[in-house]
Amino acid sequence: MMRGRCGWGWVALACLLGACDVEQPVDEAPRKDVSRAYLAPPEPNYADAVALSGTSSSVLNPGAAVGPPDGIAATLPMDTTAGLMLDLGEGQEATGMLTVYYRGPREVASDSTVLFLAVDGSYLYGSTLYLVPRGEGTFTWTVWNGQTIPYRYVLLRGAAVAPILVDAVQGLRNPVCGDGVIFGSEERCDDGNQTSGDGCSSICRVETGYACSGEPSVCADVDECALGTDTCAPEQVCVNTPGGFQCQTPACLPPNLQCGSACVDPGSSNEHCGGCGNACGGGAACQAGACVGTSLLQISATWSRPGDADLYVRTPGDKLIHYNNRGPDAETEYGELDRDEVTGTGPESVFWADGRIPPVGSYRVCLMAVGFSPQPSPSNPVGYTVRVRRAGRPEVVYTGALTQLPSAWGCNWGDPAAASFGIP
Repeated sequence: MMRGRCGWGWVALACLLGACDVEQPVDEAPRKDVSRAYLAPPEPNYADAVALSGTSSSVLNPGAAVGPPDGIAATLPMDTTAGLMLDLGEGQEATGMLTVYYRGPREVASDSTVLFLAVDGSYLYGSTLYLVPRGEGTFTWTVWNGQTIPYRYVLLRGAAVAPILVDAVQGLRNPVCGDGVIFGSEERCDDGNQTSGDGCSSICRVETGYACSGEPSVCADVDECALGTDTCAPEQVCVNTPGGFQCQTPACLPPNLQCGSACVDPGSSNEHCGGCGNACGGGAACQAGACVGTSLLQISATWSRPGDADLYVRTPGDKLIHYNNRGPDAETEYGELDRDEVTGTGPESVFWADGRIPPVGSYRVCLMAVGFSPQPSPSNPVGYTVRVRRAGRPEVVYTGALTQLPSAWGCNWGDPAAASFGIP
């Protein structure tokens, strides 16, 4: 396979071949022999054509140096002015060292010159190819390239003491992030720049939320919402964004209610049953917007402004249920206080759980204002609501106001009470 691809002038070529009196600088640093396995790049980059305009007519079978090594070689004569010019191919420019595959036997050591040429054929760097005595077979030598501009052509000159049998040449391509070419094991994309935020990062890795393809890489945002790969909660709306997505809470539309920061269903919310702040408490559940007792008896209290109020219930057996005796046990006649609210507006509830039967007799309910700011007073009262739910009977609601701190504790008979009732 022999094709002429060099677009540079005959005058420049003649100078490179030694017809001018200008000597191209050549790196004389010796390079050690390296095995073929060690030098193999991630992607083979062998010459794919002979540049006839830079190849001497004295070179025998120059096309044999094209492609990977196959045991058939081009012959560079024993003439330092003879040249074999090889083309790595358009888009296959190399930036690293050059591996020369040559055939034996060689009885004497010799050296020759290798020139590295740019895409337009201009000179980039000169180095030395060292050949050592060898027997039969194909051998390699690494030629140093002391610059970083990509080279497309290499020009090998003959040696002074013996012909050179060139089987193949291979340019090593060092990965360069931002050159638009994906190369090596580290580059996952290359969009022709070193800018992050466009899908291909500054180190040529595909950024989260993007997919990249082609060379130069074209990166597009991945629509996680359309693909169903988002992590939004069922009640949230997924909104696609460049490189990701956002989970947005939709507007709270009827029949739901916006209660503080929460959008709730007042038909089933135990904390906002039928309306914001109407909590069912322990022993009851919200059904169709109403607190329905799940126990035979439930007493629930709420108050009008945040603070600490304590619910007391004195049972027919003269047992007192409150924050310091919450039950359920014999000391509460198996009723229990569900919680001790100290900063909000309730509810606190006393109830008899499923399977527990509340005792028969009279009950007394008290609500104590313990900690409020400002303290309750006639001019700044704390309103309250007490709800009594008994199985098989309508709910009874008691309302009132706390205007002072308690003067006595215990909800004794004779003390101010929020409610009183009896079973049955």
